[in-house]
Amino acid sequence: MGEEIIVDISAAGNVNLETRGFKGASCAKATEQIEIVLGGGQKKTKKPEYFAPATTGQRTKLTF
Repeated sequence: MGEEIIVDISAAGNVNLETRGFKGASCAKATEQIEIVLGGGQKKTKKPEYFAPATTGQRTKLTF
């Protein structure tokens, strides 16, 4: 399963954005434009995945 952004709009017009499959702060970057269109001011709750290191696909080689 890949990365997803779920936009939930209640009958009262309240908007909730939820991200799944993101690591680190990449979720904030992914939802940035949506938040701007919605007018900003959305409450943000950081899931444990937010604090995980982002995966870049790069490997670091340490030489001693």
